[in-house]
Amino acid sequence: MKYMIRIIQVSTLLGGAEFMLMLLFGDLTESVKPLVLGTVLVSLIIFGVLDMIGRKLESKRNEVSNVLS
Repeated sequence: MKYMIRIIQVSTLLGGAEFMLMLLFGDLTESVKPLVLGTVLVSLIIFGVLDMIGRKLESKRNEVSNVLS
């Protein structure tokens, strides 16, 4: 599960980076720029939420390991 979360995080972050590069260096119209910026922000939010979920799962796994030991 941990690796699946990491894979999704990396793909989301790379997608956000791609849109950020489009925003910075692309020839975008003014009407599209807020949409691209929103996409970058959403990818960062998803990355953060998945990171919190991953940490929570890891702490629960550590608690179970400590109880069983």
